[in-house]
Amino acid sequence: MKIKKNIPLFVTLGLIFCSLIISIILFYHANYGKKFVFIFPSVEEGNYVLETRYLKNNPEKDYLNYFVDELVLGSSLERTKNLFTAGTKVLSCFERNDVVYIDLSADIINMGDNVLEIKDGIDLLKKNIIKNYPGTKEIRVFVDGKYAFE
Repeated sequence: MKIKKNIPLFVTLGLIFCSLIISIILFYHANYGKKFVFIFPSVEEGNYVLETRYLKNNPEKDYLNYFVDELVLGSSLERTKNLFTAGTKVLSCFERNDVVYIDLSADIINMGDNVLEIKDGIDLLKKNIIKNYPGTKEIRVFVDGKYAFE
């Protein structure tokens, strides 16, 4: 018996098409998480750095809490400043009637190197939330239970 070495063109195209369909299905089935854009201040005065992160669903937190926690932790990129002093924690964060309430720890008051002024950090925090949650009407920030900057 003689084995035919040439595979017909339609079989080759069929295999390529099936591979493409399987790749597309696997790509959309993969759970990368929800996409968020973080805005951090650059070390160079007046510039900002945009960082895109995919946050996976966390059973202990909703996306807003997870987003604010990641924002307070700071950027993973070099040459950026932190919004707040290292060690600042989010004590509580929730949304009610399109108003976001955030309570930050008192560690925010300790100034350090490579950190924005407190008011600038809070303004950038608000800007980040409005960018990623456009339905937000108002953001109220508290420091250790006391209202910060009106």
